[in-house]
Amino acid sequence: MRCIALFLVAVFCLVNANAADKARPLDGVVAVLAKSDDVETQRDILRGLGDALAGRRKMTPPVGWSAVHEKLIASKDAEVRSRTLALSLLFGDKQALTLVLRSAEDTSGTASARASALETLLDARADGVPALLRKLLDDKDLRRPALRGLARYAEASTPADILTRYAKFTADEKTDAIATLASRPVYALALIEAMEKKRIPTGDLSAFQAQQITRLNNAPVTKRLTAVWGSIRPAAKDRLVLMEKYKKVATPADLKKANLNNGRAVWAKNCASCHVLFGEGSKIGPELTGSQRANPEYILHKVLDPNAAVPKDNQVTQFEMLNGRVLSGLVKEETGKVIVLQTPTEQIRIAKADIEKRETKPISLMPEGIFATLSDTQVRDLLAYLAGKGQVALPK
Repeated sequence: MRCIALFLVAVFCLVNANAADKARPLDGVVAVLAKSDDVETQRDILRGLGDALAGRRKMTPPVGWSAVHEKLIASKDAEVRSRTLALSLLFGDKQALTLVLRSAEDTSGTASARASALETLLDARADGVPALLRKLLDDKDLRRPALRGLARYAEASTPADILTRYAKFTADEKTDAIATLASRPVYALALIEAMEKKRIPTGDLSAFQAQQITRLNNAPVTKRLTAVWGSIRPAAKDRLVLMEKYKKVATPADLKKANLNNGRAVWAKNCASCHVLFGEGSKIGPELTGSQRANPEYILHKVLDPNAAVPKDNQVTQFEMLNGRVLSGLVKEETGKVIVLQTPTEQIRIAKADIEKRETKPISLMPEGIFATLSDTQVRDLLAYLAGKGQVALPK
């Protein structure tokens, strides 16, 4: 109860802070931290401060913070140390910046601790982070967060930095790499050119990522994407043709001949980032385990025309950021300063001060064109796997 009370006090003080002098309401909270030696209390207050200050940049440190920093940074509790450093970065502490940079680069540290340090640097918009991210592209433990982090910065070298290493990436790393390259028109052009030159297989680009590129609203980019990858949105008459086509490859006799193991592989690449089936996947879209998944015609309707009926909570919101980045996903949480956006690959905290334009569209996060890069055999195997009675092994 005591910790909950302290958390609420911290949030209350910050929410009611005068915009012209945001540090003063923190003084009392910091004074409590100075007196407390209880780790649970320290964690609770620091969490409250972190949540309430999310989205703010470069604040004047509250009275007494320097002494509190020295006390808490020596804590045996990793969360207390991490949150203390994050706040000190927000308060402009150069020594804290050095410590967090060192922690992110320290290959003797655990991967989770290093990733946490990197996220702290990204949230704080700390100086020198783009250079660190480029360096971490060659670090197998932090390569994925580094790839995602590069999407936050408009750096001319990013496409080349990613594409020259792309062939050596794992499947998950390639997904992160393409997601970053699909976040800005200049990056997307470099990605499309790599596909045109056969340096990247067109099959590596998912329907969602192709749709993300079209949402950049750049006509030359969309034209080149269509030429090399295909159209993301078939016309209504084409959807009817496709429906009949796939119904013919999904007859009961055909489904009995399907390879369920290959079907699971197709599922893992195209569906598991948003849906759960047989206990695996992500809970972004509806779980499919108990749905009409054994009905091929139902699945075909949902895949070929995902925007036919979209509940309000599942409608996509698109954000154009001041730095040129474009983000699309489901808004999961919103406060006065921050929006938590869920994309098929990650959950992102967006500072409202960084948004140039926001638009909610009556369309589903699931894109049209999922079958565009699949063969008829792959579609058949996927439909059979979806209709299966239980989990099967992935193909070797």
